[in-house]
Amino acid sequence: MSTATPAAQGDEPKADIQDVNHLEHVAGDIDAAKIANFVIDNSGEVSRYADLNFTQTLKQFWRAMAISFACGVCAMGDGYQYKMPGNIVALQGFIMQMGSKNAAGKWVLDSQHVAAWGGIYAGSLVVILLVGNWPLDRFGRKPMLWAVQIFMIIAAIIECFATNWTHWLAAKIMNGFSVGCNQMAATTYISEIAPTRARGAALGFYQLFWALGSFGAAIALQIVSTLPSDKWRNAVYSQWVFVGLAIIVLLLIPETPRFYALKGDHEKAKQILLKVNSSVPNYDLEHEYAIILKEIEDGRILAAKQSGVTVLDCFRGTNLRRTIVAIVPFNNQLWDGAPALFSYTSYFFQQAGIAQPFIATVAVNSVLCAFVALSFWATEKVGRRPLLVWCGAAMVPCLFVVGGILKLPSSNATGGAMIAVSCLWVALYSCSAGPLGFAFLAECSTAILRAKTANMGALGFALLSLITTYCTPLMLASPVFGVPATMFFYGSTSLVFVVIMYFVIPETKNRSYVELDEMFELKVPARKFATFETSIDRARKLGVLGTETA
Repeated sequence: MSTATPAAQGDEPKADIQDVNHLEHVAGDIDAAKIANFVIDNSGEVSRYADLNFTQTLKQFWRAMAISFACGVCAMGDGYQYKMPGNIVALQGFIMQMGSKNAAGKWVLDSQHVAAWGGIYAGSLVVILLVGNWPLDRFGRKPMLWAVQIFMIIAAIIECFATNWTHWLAAKIMNGFSVGCNQMAATTYISEIAPTRARGAALGFYQLFWALGSFGAAIALQIVSTLPSDKWRNAVYSQWVFVGLAIIVLLLIPETPRFYALKGDHEKAKQILLKVNSSVPNYDLEHEYAIILKEIEDGRILAAKQSGVTVLDCFRGTNLRRTIVAIVPFNNQLWDGAPALFSYTSYFFQQAGIAQPFIATVAVNSVLCAFVALSFWATEKVGRRPLLVWCGAAMVPCLFVVGGILKLPSSNATGGAMIAVSCLWVALYSCSAGPLGFAFLAECSTAILRAKTANMGALGFALLSLITTYCTPLMLASPVFGVPATMFFYGSTSLVFVVIMYFVIPETKNRSYVELDEMFELKVPARKFATFETSIDRARKLGVLGTETA
């Protein structure tokens, strides 16, 4: 197998596409040792830009980062729809429209209906994810992003005309379809467009715009809460702004080069790769494209003993470990308190006895947006693993403290203390589990299994969401369980995930996909990923890296 020849040797580096395709066909007959050597020898895949620091990467690859940023805009509707349904339930007008009077003559929502809305949302996520990633691999990343907006539009139309709880139930099905498509498509798209040295920050764009959409929902609900109760639908109408922005973005961004490379359309892949990186001076197209081919071929070689590449390959050999690493941080979001503090924020504060739950919701989402933005710097400077593990560990006592405060007699002081500790929890979440769940989901699979792994991670998330989204409102409203016990419950589950992440989550900062292939194949322990010397590191020491990256 020929690879791209280092520039320091004086040869023109070119992607040997014929050899790549040949190896794909004969890989089943290659000795296992040779297969392993192919994956762990990446000395010819030293990117010309591997030594750029974060600031230099942003400067040279600003066009690729701008495209990643634009794709993140598609998550705004995601965040809005995630926040709005679970919080609109605290609006008096919505309660009067969808609820009924209790024995005391007060308008209330049936807690079973609230739980059903959350459950059907998670269930529709499961349905769309059971369809699998094949549309993503068959039709492309960009068509799936279009599907997101189609489902979002259908949901918005239903919500605008809903008159009873079953109509709202139908809208939640469309919301689940939309979010399911976006969780697969957006993270895969961004991870394949962004440069290695800024990939974590680029994946953070998804979380940033999700947070902005969530913040928009909080603001809309706060404004609507001051209007006459029959104006509650104004909170629904504002989501059309996010749909319109996403449509504009999708008309402008290209398909990813890796999708065309996977399909064997190398000319189209190169055209887009050159266009995406046209901001980079003297961009070495052939060499960088050879690295993409190597990433793809690593995945094919590692799956070569199978009859074909299927979702089951995510659980075979070293891919099992990679799948676990990809899905654990993402699914941690369901067990670290987020279902209460994000899915049902206003409902949570209302059940906790806060007089103005929508004001508290705005405060929480303001902190979310600010610290997600800060995470762009922290992810690339501090690293993924330290933020995920140590911020996650700091979130645990916050949940227990909130639960403890709610055991005290209700007063303005205890209410303010609860909101303050909740905001601290949000700040920690925004620098760790929030953005990094998406980062690990997109970074830790092989190129050929990336879409399938994203699908599996999102599917696992959706299946577990069936539990948390259905049970959380019942837990919060229960006179026996209530808000304090809910916080103690999530504090305990969060602690379990912190321990798991400490032992299984590696550091992926500044590592190219071929380096990750190499380290996973060599079974490098999670805690040594940051310092392990790869074949690319050795090649860099030997001086094969071009001087133009200095």
